Formats: sequence, C-alpha cells, structure tokens
Amino acid sequence: MIYTGYWAKIKEYEANKLTPVGISGWSPDGYHGKTYKKLAPKYAWWKEWHDKKLSEQWYTDKYTETVLQTLNPNIVVRDLQQMGKNVVLLCFETPEKFCHRHLVATWLNANTSINVREYILQTQQTQMKL
Repeated sequence: MIYTGYWAKIKEYEANKLTPVGISGWSPDGYHGKTYKKLAPKYAWWKEWHDKKLSEQWYTDKYTETVLQTLNPNIVVRDLQQMGKNVVLLCFETPEKFCHRHLVATWLNANTSINVREYILQTQQTQMKL
C-alpha cells in the first residue's frame, strides 16, 4: 500500500508499521530516513508561489508541468514499493490543507492500478466518530 501523510505524525506512522518516505523539498531537522526527491516541488517556483501568494491552480499547473509530467507513474510506484511495505509519503501540510502530496495521490490513482489515500491514525478515526 501507498499512503500520504504529514511529518508531524511520523512517530505514529512508524508505530503503525508504515515506512515513512519524505517527498518534500526538505525534511525536518534530525530526519535521516528515506526520501523520494523526484516528487518534491522545485524550490524556485515553490518560493515564488509562497511569497507571492499565488493560486492553488498556479501551483498545480507548475507541479504537474515540472514534476509529474517528467515521471512515469508505474516506475514511481515500483520505486516506492521497493522502499518498504505500506509506504507513507510525507510533507508538511495537515490533511485538510492544499498540498502536493494530494496531487501525487490523484496522479497515481488516475494513472496506475493502486489506490493512494491519506493514512488516518486510529486516534483520529475515533475522534472523527465522536
């Protein structure tokens, strides 16, 4: 399985036997684990988007053009599955916020036979039911 998630929950993902794989441009201080930089946004346009507060559509178009269109989704899946069982692709944003990991999930879902989704921790599932 391949999931998406965010850095703040890395210890919980590891406790649930997931394999963390960073796909952000940088990793939190002290992280020395697996990364897949091919899926990271390009810093120059990310900074432009961030500093100028450009639209999510602008970001999506740039990310698609400079990252996703340069990759073969089946090779990406193969590479990620070789990193471990139950990979969780990590970046910084919480699940409800716009983030490139959601673009990656949508792209992989549309172009491969796998179903990538956000990993919801048991504690989050319980809280959501209350």
